[in-house]
Amino acid sequence: MAIKRFENLVVNHVANSVNDLGEYTTTITKWFDGRALVSAVANSLQISEKYRVYQDLVNLTFNYTPNIKELVDNQNLYSINWRGFNWRITNAVEANDRMTVKVLCYRNDPATAV
Repeated sequence: MAIKRFENLVVNHVANSVNDLGEYTTTITKWFDGRALVSAVANSLQISEKYRVYQDLVNLTFNYTPNIKELVDNQNLYSINWRGFNWRITNAVEANDRMTVKVLCYRNDPATAV
């Protein structure tokens, strides 16, 4: 059985826009502080001929609240700050009884030259 633990995190609002020069920008602002049950943390490293790509996955289980319902309905507008890194949401699954929501998040660090 895997170890699960409650940890503090921050849920952020993500806004994508275009500046005056036509460059795409992403603005991340804090939405609320939260606490989630953290499990199944997976770290991976892929090495190609020229680059190393680090990818991490984590499962977060939240209690069902109006804010979490908004997060589930508009996953692309939110990110989670946990352990000092920005995690983007790839999947959110509501429990049938609407008591909890499981959110799968990923962190894909920039490619680093070998």
